[in-house]
Amino acid sequence: MSLLRRPGFLVLWSTGALYGTQRWLEVLAVALYAFDQTGSPLVVASMMFARMAPMVLFGSLLGTLADRLDRRRLLLFGFSALVVIAATLAVLALTDHIRLWMLAIAVFCTGIVFSADLTVRRTLLGESAGVAQMGRALALDSATSNATRMLGPLAGGTVYEWLGLTGVYIMASVMYVAILILFSRYRSRTASKPTDSASFLNSVKDAFAYVRHEPNIKATLSITVIINVWAFPVATMVPVIGRETLELTPSWVGFLASAEGAGSCIGALLLSWHVSARHYVRAYVLGSVMFLVAIFCFSWMSALWSAWPVLFIGGLGIAGFAAMQPTLILAFADPAYRSRVMGLLTVCIGTGPIGILHVGLLAEWLGPTNAVMVMSAEGILAIAWAVSHWPTLRRAGV
Repeated sequence: MSLLRRPGFLVLWSTGALYGTQRWLEVLAVALYAFDQTGSPLVVASMMFARMAPMVLFGSLLGTLADRLDRRRLLLFGFSALVVIAATLAVLALTDHIRLWMLAIAVFCTGIVFSADLTVRRTLLGESAGVAQMGRALALDSATSNATRMLGPLAGGTVYEWLGLTGVYIMASVMYVAILILFSRYRSRTASKPTDSASFLNSVKDAFAYVRHEPNIKATLSITVIINVWAFPVATMVPVIGRETLELTPSWVGFLASAEGAGSCIGALLLSWHVSARHYVRAYVLGSVMFLVAIFCFSWMSALWSAWPVLFIGGLGIAGFAAMQPTLILAFADPAYRSRVMGLLTVCIGTGPIGILHVGLLAEWLGPTNAVMVMSAEGILAIAWAVSHWPTLRRAGV
């Protein structure tokens, strides 16, 4: 593929593939560990809350930093931090000194790095591909990201079942060292821009002011908020439903959790081959609706053989949403504001903790399956409102 021959693109893409696999491995393993230790869906949700909170807290700041500092150094620092965090957790788990509050602090810190990766690496990917190939480039990255949503949970369930949390973080230490070495080969063509604190704060304000007058970007961000508040948080309940309702072992929970990733991977590959600018918005909206409807249906499933295909179909919907989300933002945004607007996108993705706490509390009160049903129904209503409110979401292309 010509994209993989572009300078820097292969390194950025490969880094995302390795990082995504390890991230999703950890997400499932931490959820299983939290549920095994407490039996509480709310504690499981709280762990994901800690992982997602940095997006809303630091997303805009990271986007502004990415516009003004050396993006390569920013990510190198983040990946170096991941090596230290994983090695520390491996030692704590090995010596039986690890506690849930320590794990919560660690996943919060890894969430900061994920926010930087989401803001910086995807901006670099889009720019390295060029406008003409941007949709295909980000669809390919989305396909890869979704493949990691399949491979990560599969590996996470198996590693956790056989080696426990110690094995998970020993593997994480090795993987993060490999990621750091790989990404160090990337050479940024964007020069850093020295600035003082006043101009930095003004840059953040300018980003909000710019988006305020861009209805297309606001429409795109509204769908992002809806999916991250009412759809993605349901993933925190998959390990709980797998263990409590379906009575699965950790390995089979990993298999169940891989269904969305499998569907997303296939859907994103199809988009990378066939998507055109005429269909960006349509793929974004229809994918979002498909995802929410599949989640609603999942809440009625009582066996692995029926639950897995439904989550797979939901994954096909995720592909349309996830691939077109950054594509539309980068297409609608002025090049001078792209990293800052991507930072605001990260903030919108960071609204997920609201939904995570919501589904966690609902699960404590109503049970995990009823919580999923209520959440998805609310999300479907929210999507209907957004489509009726924003004309951009009712047209075919950018």
